Amino acid sequence: MEAVRNLNDDIRRRQIWTDDGIRLSLRYFGHDRAPCVVLAHGFGQTQYAWAEIGRRLSARGWQAVSYDARGHGESDRAPSGEYDFEHFIEDFRRVCASLPNLPVVVGASMGGLTALLGHSEKPKVDVRALVLVDIAPSWDERGVEAMSAFARQHPEGFASQEDALEQLAAFLPHRRLVGNRRELSTNLRQTENGRWHWHWDPAMLALAERAGNLRTRLKSAGRRLKVPTLIVGSGQADAGGADPASEFFKQAGTIRHTTVPDNASGDQHDRFLATVTPFLQSISSQGDRD
Repeated sequence: MEAVRNLNDDIRRRQIWTDDGIRLSLRYFGHDRAPCVVLAHGFGQTQYAWAEIGRRLSARGWQAVSYDARGHGESDRAPSGEYDFEHFIEDFRRVCASLPNLPVVVGASMGGLTALLGHSEKPKVDVRALVLVDIAPSWDERGVEAMSAFARQHPEGFASQEDALEQLAAFLPHRRLVGNRRELSTNLRQTENGRWHWHWDPAMLALAERAGNLRTRLKSAGRRLKVPTLIVGSGQADAGGADPASEFFKQAGTIRHTTVPDNASGDQHDRFLATVTPFLQSISSQGDRD
């Protein structure tokens, strides 16, 4: 196992390996003996999506640990080109097992679904608490189809990072992408021919298109939740006018729900932290009393 490498006084980098030989890239923010918060990114993102949140949590006394799931960012792609949700759960399990203390997990989208299943299904991953961002036991298939269609565009890559930013802005006109070039650069790889490609393995799109198969498992996992859980949503209703996250409230008494408009985990760090910090403080206080 590779030794921890200091990037600066507050950030360290490490690599760990899963049982099937996949190398995972991790970053640690804050003191290595502080209580841990695992930050799990969404599909098509990297651990850099959590960089600012990680820095701010470390300033609040936590050790924030982010990682690239397999096929994403600086972690290995599957040599076979095959991906299954169990693989992402295994990644999550291995990251949590490598930590010095039981973590609170903050997971967005795919990262949240992975944490929920990993904690609720055997072999169970023990955690202190969960913060699940933009997840629900069901979702609009049209959104998955649109994302997949966009991801399959431009197989030849982009001429420049600016070209990629323009394409992304056209696909997500409601998102504020101006000034995000530095963040976008962490989501692109430049190949030998000078073209820019998304950092993730295109083979994973088949897995995203099969995500609907998880519905029954997710609902069952919601019923089995016993640890304190905060669900953070955008406050937007689905096509039927209902908040899809509300399904969770009917299943477990440990769940709290809040909304942060405009996908605050990615765009509005202040608002996101103002929402989750009281929850994290309550978990920390419980640990102090134990």
